[in-house]
Amino acid sequence: MTPRRVLAFLLVALLPVSVVAQGGTSASPSADRPGRDPRQAIDQEYTKKILEYTTEPFFLSPLVDYLPASRTVPTPKVVLGDIAGAPNKLPYSREVYDYMRRLDAASPRVRVFSIGQTEEGREMIAVAVASEALMNRLEQNKANLAKLADPRSIGMNDAEAARLAATTAPVYYITGTIHSPEAGAPTALMELAYRLAVDESPYIRHIRDNLITLITPIVEVDGRDRQVDIFNWHMKYPDRTWPNLIYWGKYVAHDNNRDAMGVTLKLTENVLNTYVDWKAQVLHDLHESVPYLYDNTIGDGPYNAWVDPLLTNEWHMIGWNNVQEMTRLGMPGVFAFGNFDTWSPGYLMFIAATHNGISRLYETFGNGGSAETLERTLSEGQTSRTWYRQNPPLPRVQWSLRNNNNYEQTGVLVSLNYFATNKRLFLQNFYDKSKRSILKARTEGPAAYVLPANDPRPGAQAELLRVMAKQRVEISRATAAFTVSVPKRGSRSEVRGQRDTTGGSGVAAGGSRDSSAGSRVTSNESREFPAGSYIIRMDQPYSRIADALLDYQYWAPNDPQTNPYDDTGWTFPEGFATQGVRVTDTTVLRVPVEAVTGPIVAPGGVTGSGDVFLINANADNALTTLRYRLRSADFQAAEEPFEAGGTRYARGSFIIRGVAQAELDRAARELGLRVAATASAPSVKTHPVRAARIALMHTWASTQTEGWWRLAFDGLQIPYEYISTQEASRDANLRAKYDVILFPPGGGNAQSIVQGMPLWRNAMPWKNSPETPNIGTYAQTDDIRPGLGWTGVANLENFVKQGGVLVAVENTAQFAITFGYTSGVTMNTPPGNAVVGSLLRSRLVDEASPIAYGVRDSLAVYSSGGESFSVGSTRGGGRGGGASTPQRATGRGTPDDADVVQGRPMLEDRFALPPRPTVQPWQLAPVTDEQLRNPTQLIPPEQRPRVILRFSDQRDLLVSGLLNGAGQIAQRPVVVDVPVERGHIVLFANNPVWRGSTQGTYGLVFNTILHFDNLNVGRNDPSK
Repeated sequence: MTPRRVLAFLLVALLPVSVVAQGGTSASPSADRPGRDPRQAIDQEYTKKILEYTTEPFFLSPLVDYLPASRTVPTPKVVLGDIAGAPNKLPYSREVYDYMRRLDAASPRVRVFSIGQTEEGREMIAVAVASEALMNRLEQNKANLAKLADPRSIGMNDAEAARLAATTAPVYYITGTIHSPEAGAPTALMELAYRLAVDESPYIRHIRDNLITLITPIVEVDGRDRQVDIFNWHMKYPDRTWPNLIYWGKYVAHDNNRDAMGVTLKLTENVLNTYVDWKAQVLHDLHESVPYLYDNTIGDGPYNAWVDPLLTNEWHMIGWNNVQEMTRLGMPGVFAFGNFDTWSPGYLMFIAATHNGISRLYETFGNGGSAETLERTLSEGQTSRTWYRQNPPLPRVQWSLRNNNNYEQTGVLVSLNYFATNKRLFLQNFYDKSKRSILKARTEGPAAYVLPANDPRPGAQAELLRVMAKQRVEISRATAAFTVSVPKRGSRSEVRGQRDTTGGSGVAAGGSRDSSAGSRVTSNESREFPAGSYIIRMDQPYSRIADALLDYQYWAPNDPQTNPYDDTGWTFPEGFATQGVRVTDTTVLRVPVEAVTGPIVAPGGVTGSGDVFLINANADNALTTLRYRLRSADFQAAEEPFEAGGTRYARGSFIIRGVAQAELDRAARELGLRVAATASAPSVKTHPVRAARIALMHTWASTQTEGWWRLAFDGLQIPYEYISTQEASRDANLRAKYDVILFPPGGGNAQSIVQGMPLWRNAMPWKNSPETPNIGTYAQTDDIRPGLGWTGVANLENFVKQGGVLVAVENTAQFAITFGYTSGVTMNTPPGNAVVGSLLRSRLVDEASPIAYGVRDSLAVYSSGGESFSVGSTRGGGRGGGASTPQRATGRGTPDDADVVQGRPMLEDRFALPPRPTVQPWQLAPVTDEQLRNPTQLIPPEQRPRVILRFSDQRDLLVSGLLNGAGQIAQRPVVVDVPVERGHIVLFANNPVWRGSTQGTYGLVFNTILHFDNLNVGRNDPSK
């Protein structure tokens, strides 16, 4: 910092506490240089506190080292009792909203809008700030932006677009605190709104006159209020350890910033709707974790393959300007390059990138959800001077909430000013990106995606279309049958997983590139699609989000970015196990269509007459909803395929009695299920399908991943009781309450699930109380530290032995294996980054198992790290398996020659071992006579593991994402049913319920639930 800046800092700190005119500057500030307007009074008391709470003068800038005064507009102090960023004060959402509405009431430059509610009913808001002139023509400005957002509305007229760009104000949307322990944004944004409304400096006026700043100060409102509860508890009991923020939102913690693809959370939907409805140009999300300000807008490669290069250029323009200007202002530790790759479109900010805007994100330094001023010591890696961080953070400083607020406000104001200065350029780019998205159908392609009307899983198709509709993608329906050109079946693109979905699931790439060889597929054939097929045309403004979600992803194993930041593959048709055909044949754009508006529901209802009702098994998620909705009805499942009324019904098809046709018809129409009424039941072996009593169990270490399971079950109206491992440890008769216990993946290894957290020091409660009123009543404990414990281990084992079913997934599957619940199963995890959040192809092994009812072969399953199982007939576990070529021992000759022991005659046939049977990696090895001599460790045939699903062969294992070393994963079991006395443990090496994007594998879990007491059906045990 210059001597002049230090002197100014000291002089302002000594000003008396009153509102006076600010003077003494040697030159008037300009629109491109920050500085106070000497003619405007400052709030001296507030300004003094800014300087007091800032721990070093270089953590200030000329933009935030003072607060302008107003006689009519209140400062944040009116609600906070102190300034924004004051030590030991985090405001609740109601306080933040109260202040924003006071601004609205006091200033014509501010307006507050309600944008929706959270899952727990808390309000979300957006605050618009601009000049009076802009606020007075807000609707006209929106109309202009809508024309730029959809160039079709102005006939793709570039001259008209240029005129609009010159006369329209852009919208810059800022969001804060999606991650609840990142606590600084609400106070920073309260003060930012005040500055934008009140400050008369040319720099701020330039922003206010030329763009509309839109602010959502708290995105995760439920989590914010809980974080404030925890912080206040900590301040009341400073000598005690305090609990982590176990729950942020009702369902999801840190992963709430991974929902921009599936849009399953209310916060995502509310922000998306606000961004699109305002036709904003920027979505700038404020985070905290990195000293002092990491502008990760620029990101690291690989960039998302579907975004327009105009956007990637804008990322660099804005990001590097931000570093340049904040460095000029003397603020250390500002940089714009790191290990964040911009591949996944799942982040909240990426809503902008996939809707023709600009996604931006700051990571500023926080104190882990605390408003305390703390000494912070940094690592050498954080303070090193590199090419991208020439002015690094200091190794050790006192860090305050006010420091954080200074950086956030300065960074945002620098960006707002730059955007205001270059608004015409960015509006022109906004138009060009929208136009290029429309032209995409005939330039880079594809022309469209087709979802056939004859898809055997119409419910899954409707779910996928509902996601597209939430993304504001235009959906059409063909009014007549049509024919287009697609790749010929069996082409090289199909070998790599880019296949026509008539016999499997996924997206066919019409004229797509073979990702293995880089050559074009030119062998095409004509395919007819029936009337009623859905067409998502690419000649629309939001074609890029449709293309990004429906296409395939390929992350090269040798990519320079060796540590992907998040998932690498997400192809939605594959994840939903429904058909989607990528078509580059532009004749599809001439197909007569009708626009799809209103709710999208699969066709359903009862046809025919009779009091016996048939529903074909297709693993539709709504089948489980129906079973629970009609609890008193008699549901039977067919154990073999059958025919009725000219229709072929698959194993697991429902045969329903004891319900009125009108009642079933209403439910079937709502759920999109086709039901056939018949006078008599088919002649086929059946078993009852009961509405199982479900418990969903969580640990107190992490509720992050199991939250997606609760969200899915609640959305499908499937009832369950939510219990913790502590409750399981206290209940010796779990079987009396539950038929199925789901144990979704969570934090920690097998030992930590049992041990919990260290029990030294004080208890750490998670309870709804007067001290912590925002902690939900759906999950409470006096102390989060205890885990399952050895009593709980025994209780779960007894639950299974008494006839219950335990579903264990990923790390909880490893827990079940580690503590001896299962016999004959081991878990395999390939080393390194063999798989990083990818979709892998699987194959059905045992179609007769009820777990597989209605499940299509070649199902794509989500794998976080390439985990798999090995199985065996002995207690110790599986063989290891794998798809490697058999090897002979070292000796004479070639690999195919027999070895010869020297000094004795050649081995006679009677001394040689009999030929070894071929055993595939997913199979149990045959039991040998040696094992039978004294079969102490040999599992009885009826108790041996039953493989339901395995990974596909190596050549077509990858569906989407990153796969390295497929031989360690290919063909190995991925879903295994292990009988344990009267019950079962069903193990998943994959996570079948993930971020709302894997609905095609939900059916494996729901089948387990529906057939919990008949999982042995179809089992073919060996004779020994």
